[in-house]
Amino acid sequence: VIDVVRIDVSRAHFWDITAVSALDKVVIKFRREGADVEVIGLNEASATMVDRFGLHDKEGAEDLLLPQ
Repeated sequence: VIDVVRIDVSRAHFWDITAVSALDKVVIKFRREGADVEVIGLNEASATMVDRFGLHDKEGAEDLLLPQ
């Protein structure tokens, strides 16, 4: 069982909401399995995209994004 997951995106740039959605799916999948997930290294533009369009840090995201 994995307790902690750190996703380092410092060498990535999120160009559109498809990338944000992919991040959401990964984060939510690990959280459903009980892992603490941390996303690090977002550049300013990518952080803006994730803040605006991302669901993984919103309340109830697990129910909105992926069926169980």
